[in-house]
Amino acid sequence: MRELKSIHKIGFRLLKMIHRENSAIIPLHLLELCLSLVQVYAGLLLTAGLIDALLEGEYTDAAWKAGWLLGANLLLGLASHLLQRRFQSLGTRLWLIFYVWLREKFFAMDYESMEKPEMAEKLLFSERTSDMYGGLDNLLNFYCNILRAILNIALSFSLVLHLCLMKPSGEHGLAGRLADPIPSLVLFAGLLLGMCVCSWIAYTRFAAKQMEIFESHTGVEERLSYMLYNVFGNEKTGKIIRIYGMEEMILGNTAQYNEKSRAYFAEMTNVENAANHANNLVSSVFTLGAYLLAALKVVAGAVTVGAFTQYVGALNQFGSSCFSLIAGHGELRKICTTMTDFLTFLDMENPHASGTIPVEKRDDGEYELAFENVSFHYPGSEELALKNVNFKLRIKGKLAVVGRNGAGKTTFIKLLCRLYEPTEGRITLNGVDIRKYDEEEYRRIFGVVFQDFKLFAFPVWENVTAGYERQEHRIWKALEQADADSLVRNMENGLDTWLYKGVEDGVEISGGEAQKLALARALYKDMPVVILDEPTAALDPKAEAEIYERFGQMVEGRTSIYISHRMSSCRFCDEIIVFQDGQIVERGSHKELLVAGGCYKEMWDAQAKYYA
Repeated sequence: MRELKSIHKIGFRLLKMIHRENSAIIPLHLLELCLSLVQVYAGLLLTAGLIDALLEGEYTDAAWKAGWLLGANLLLGLASHLLQRRFQSLGTRLWLIFYVWLREKFFAMDYESMEKPEMAEKLLFSERTSDMYGGLDNLLNFYCNILRAILNIALSFSLVLHLCLMKPSGEHGLAGRLADPIPSLVLFAGLLLGMCVCSWIAYTRFAAKQMEIFESHTGVEERLSYMLYNVFGNEKTGKIIRIYGMEEMILGNTAQYNEKSRAYFAEMTNVENAANHANNLVSSVFTLGAYLLAALKVVAGAVTVGAFTQYVGALNQFGSSCFSLIAGHGELRKICTTMTDFLTFLDMENPHASGTIPVEKRDDGEYELAFENVSFHYPGSEELALKNVNFKLRIKGKLAVVGRNGAGKTTFIKLLCRLYEPTEGRITLNGVDIRKYDEEEYRRIFGVVFQDFKLFAFPVWENVTAGYERQEHRIWKALEQADADSLVRNMENGLDTWLYKGVEDGVEISGGEAQKLALARALYKDMPVVILDEPTAALDPKAEAEIYERFGQMVEGRTSIYISHRMSSCRFCDEIIVFQDGQIVERGSHKELLVAGGCYKEMWDAQAKYYA
């Protein structure tokens, strides 16, 4: 009972979520449920009357009953058919809603949490189990089947009880004595008790076996999903596979995982078949007993031949509904168990504080950002990536951030953009801790091009506007500043050209072209702080030089931060900070740092010899 309570607690919560999303879905299912029951019992009652009328020679009455039977089946069947067609579209919508809820939660979580591998595993596991065992639409169907079974049991039980209480007419020997109400009730109770006990034993035994198989094969399914979606489904892996001749290894691993997966499904199918055979055996015994009980009543003269069909139908409905109730709970147990991780994922709280203060809207762009004794280490690591960093960003200045790989440059930017939060110390905007600001509002002041930027299989204009209003003159201005205007003008559909071939028949672009569009996206946002993380890494030297020449124009009136490994790109910046081992070890202009003769000069000299 405790397990059933836990299952229905999960199920009812999911039903509430479905109802909040679309208030018509559950009422429509309930309407279809009622129509189907009315059709069944109207058929039983009218069929019984039709048979009796035919046996008694009352052909006019029989014709009327046949007409009512046909009309009721036609109207109720048509109504149910129309509702079923409606359910097909609603079921697809529920399937999509499940994935939307997952993504909404994924985007609502802070970036630090989402970078953890276990978060991605939870997401993939929820999707995989939903695909394997049915999603929200199946959950709703199972509950409707359970409710249909309960109502069917109540309606059929009333008819069966009425049958048991019918008294024989006259003396009919042993059949008459067995057809008396009390023996009939005892016979029916014995059939019912035996069916329930046997069905429950079969259900608990096979349900436990199914769950044991499911839990033991989770890792196999995850590895097979990885091969299908991340290896075979990723065109970029094709180059590596061909260059290194990995075909045999890849296919071998896939075959191995596929064989284990096949064995899993075969084992699960065998258990399900065994459960079905056990239930069919119990059902056959119950049906035989039901026919004997109804036949006794007919032989004893308690009911008519027409009523025999009605009561046999009711007994069959009772038996099948009992099995549906048990089977429905078994399926519900399975899907609610697999949905537990989904709900756990939705219930995860953001470990970081969520501020509420709106960011002051300033037309003059006067935003002052400062690091105050900031230290930080990544989750799962005790080594500090930043160590006691103190720094105030010059308003509307151009800052270059340099240092060797792993020195802390990108971590510095991620903290500034509030993708992570400091382990110690604080970052302020105009003197206020950034954790007190509304996250979305705070991030709106930044236009960023990360080194690992991402463009999408969307039209060019959507990639550039990134959700902001489409203003073509601004789009072209941003494209021109990023030296991408000629690229887009040469595309067949201009701004409406789709990128990549993932969704539409789009165009493939090079890494350098993609980087220019990513730069245009940051410029279109037109925010007071622009951050460029290696924005010219994929560009050829000529294109890079042209970008540098226009850089002052691009960031005019804005505070800009430029991260680079190329020392030559730092000369146009007002100030340079040098990171080493998570600390700012030098700070000054290009000339000042060269004169100082420290880390910056070492890196400058190391690169300068290649251009001598």
